[in-house]
Amino acid sequence: MLDREEVEALADGSYDITTTWEDIKAEGNAWFAKKEYKKAFEKYELALRSAPHGQVHFLHGNRATCLFHLKEFRDALDEINKALECMPTWDKGLHRKQCIVQAIAKEKAKQLNIPLGSVYADKAHVISDANPTKESTLLWRRLISSLDSANQDVLDGVFARLTNDMEFRRVMYPGLTIDDITKKNLPRSLKQLLEDPWYEQEMIDLMPKVQAKATSVLENVKRKAAAQGEFMDAATETALRPQVLREAFGREVLAMIQRVAVAKHAVLAQDTRCIADPHAERATWDILGSSTLDSLFNTGVGIQDAFLGEDFIPLLQSDVARMWKQNQLVETADRTFMRFISIEDTSESFPALAELLDKLLSIPYEINMKRQSQLCAEESIAGATSVVAFPRGVGQPLRLDCGTDAATDNGYRLSCLYAVQSTNDQIVHLQRASKQASKSEEHVEVVSDRLVLFKSQEVLHELTSNTGDDNLFYVVFRIHGRL
Repeated sequence: MLDREEVEALADGSYDITTTWEDIKAEGNAWFAKKEYKKAFEKYELALRSAPHGQVHFLHGNRATCLFHLKEFRDALDEINKALECMPTWDKGLHRKQCIVQAIAKEKAKQLNIPLGSVYADKAHVISDANPTKESTLLWRRLISSLDSANQDVLDGVFARLTNDMEFRRVMYPGLTIDDITKKNLPRSLKQLLEDPWYEQEMIDLMPKVQAKATSVLENVKRKAAAQGEFMDAATETALRPQVLREAFGREVLAMIQRVAVAKHAVLAQDTRCIADPHAERATWDILGSSTLDSLFNTGVGIQDAFLGEDFIPLLQSDVARMWKQNQLVETADRTFMRFISIEDTSESFPALAELLDKLLSIPYEINMKRQSQLCAEESIAGATSVVAFPRGVGQPLRLDCGTDAATDNGYRLSCLYAVQSTNDQIVHLQRASKQASKSEEHVEVVSDRLVLFKSQEVLHELTSNTGDDNLFYVVFRIHGRL
């Protein structure tokens, strides 16, 4: 409950007035003590006009308390929100907001004549003193407020990258343009992500792990310093902790996003409703030779040349070049440029690319028919196909598209790499993960219209750095399911 003892007096608890704004505030306090809340509210309004910035949140808080007693709860909520905008970590303000939101919920319940719990939509934004996550929530709000601080120049590391809107989009949505992100209503910045109620509880749940990581880092720094005869004092630790917390938080956010992505893809791989129908007409297109499939299933790698056809090569190269000139490929964190594509967004503007995509999408149908596999139809799965550009000096380190344990198994079972143009400036290096494989590794030349297929969980692949002056383009297609 909000009561008159919660109205702020001067710092020493007295009303010894020395300045105009304090004089007016004291008059407001006097009216408040007499329960003349409207008159008190008016005095706090006058005091706001000349109060120093550091006192503004107190006055908004007092105004909120007056409105609360006048049962003007919505206006009270607006006032306390203004106070918390000035001082997001003000504990007393957070408590006042809790009382106000509870009062609003009770009013709703009375009006609708239904139980309180079903209408209390604002409860997720309130911290109860008895709530064991109170410390996590306060830390969470401090991290949000740090995005608006004037000390952005001291930020470094992962958190610094995430606070830059362009870097945030590169890291979080590789291959999506700003238009794609807007159409999907995705957060376009770290601040939007942190303020999105859909993500809030996930982020708050990360806080204990963030705190533990920050403490571990600081203890490690202190231990190393002590070994060299240097000791970190309390003031230095206090100054460093916010920076360490921010960096730990940035790393945990990235890890969380990756975990969610892996889990979503893994679920798709197990969903029998997504399996490509082996009896569908496109399963009979016979686009993969028997030798290609034999090699794929026996060694983990298959190569199909002349995949699209000679007549299509210049048309496809023209499509990809236009897509590049129109800035539709987005730079990623590893310096490649990428764009996810679908039949819908390529059929009109990039018809040759749409033709290639249509043939790629038929692969799981054909393999399911010929090898009794359970690969997924990828038409409706976002992110299955992408155009990737490698500028001069950029390559791809050796990697496995799908992990082999439960934590890293994203459901991909087959990876396809299609070369848009021939080049001597880059090669594809394939390496079997199993030491028992009869052929542990091989190098594949990049030849236009060549499709390289390999098992995502068994074959690591690398693209050496592009040594030429021109961009090298590939179309990458990954298939979920079970082989």
